[in-house]
Amino acid sequence: RFTPIRQVVRTALCSALVLLVSFIKGGDSGSWLVSCGSPLYWLIKLSLIPLLGLAAFVISRELVERQRQKEAAGWRFSPDEVQWTSRSAFVYPLLSVSAGVAAGLLGIGGGMLKGPIMLEMGLPPPVVSATAAYMLLWTTASTTIQFGVMGEMLWDYACLLWAVGLLSAVFGQLVLAWLVQRYKKQYLITLTIGFVIGVSTLF
Repeated sequence: RFTPIRQVVRTALCSALVLLVSFIKGGDSGSWLVSCGSPLYWLIKLSLIPLLGLAAFVISRELVERQRQKEAAGWRFSPDEVQWTSRSAFVYPLLSVSAGVAAGLLGIGGGMLKGPIMLEMGLPPPVVSATAAYMLLWTTASTTIQFGVMGEMLWDYACLLWAVGLLSAVFGQLVLAWLVQRYKKQYLITLTIGFVIGVSTLF
């Protein structure tokens, strides 16, 4: 096990870019640089689309090139290893963008949508769970700071819900890890994801 520092730094840079744009455009009344609703305001806000799109394109090309290098070297791919072809490097990011847009419009957790996408990619349930949690760490932190910048954060509610969410996540992780280790059934993680998605459709 190791921490891919390069990928973490890239994620941090993308999040920093989003926060920088949020600080520049400001909240409902704009910022010291632009006024809310002005052409420059919308130009700054929409600038994230090509910038983050470029980052996704560069990373996807690197994944495809790495796939080609492995194939040329005779790499033996495991059954649960993602095959990064030109098609998958285009389709999976597009699905992730769609999941993010749906999560933002509907007010649901993006992990509930990206979890099934990663399962469809062939990733094992523990990897899906860890990857979804990693993505949510960055997206929720970025969103929280943006709401704080816009002055729309109810900090008493936020602190309470953060504490409840943290304790619930730790408890759920410990219980699920114990069940998986005891019964040697990784599909319990998949069932948990499906159960959460099913319950979320009712409330």
